[in-house]
Amino acid sequence: MTDRVRAEMRRSGGFTGRAVHVRLDSEQLPPAEAARLIELVSSVDLERLEPGGETPAGAGAPRYELSIERDGHRWQGAVSEPAVPPDLRPLLQFLTAAVH
Repeated sequence: MTDRVRAEMRRSGGFTGRAVHVRLDSEQLPPAEAARLIELVSSVDLERLEPGGETPAGAGAPRYELSIERDGHRWQGAVSEPAVPPDLRPLLQFLTAAVH
């Protein structure tokens, strides 16, 4: 298991148009939340995603800009609905829930 994960997400667009920004560090979260963040990041095939790439968005579709640090590697990119890869969706939901 990875010792430390940092994840940052900026969401724009969507139904409300409300921008969301969250930054999480597994070393600063309660143990259960840290374990879940590490699990979710580890389950995403970041190498399959285009670094810095962006999927085409529909009009008003939510757009997610991500920065993920894991095992000393940093990945940055952007994805938009409805083309969010299935393995990335749980991480986006976790990060979005952390805002509330």
